[in-house]
Amino acid sequence: MTSHDSKPEATKPNYTLRRIKFAAAIIGFVSSVTLLFTWHVTDRHMAWLVAGIYILTGLWLTVRFAPRD
Repeated sequence: MTSHDSKPEATKPNYTLRRIKFAAAIIGFVSSVTLLFTWHVTDRHMAWLVAGIYILTGLWLTVRFAPRD
């Protein structure tokens, strides 16, 4: 059993890792949007991959900046 009255360990968040993940998500989102709007695809598998990256990074950024009420 866990006690909710006990004081949790104070650990510092890894801000460097957060910045790297955020930068990767922004780069993936912007590049996938650019490819979706400018690239004329003949390979459907690549089109699905680009669309998937766009959707996943967009969802991750939305969840990341959603209000935590």
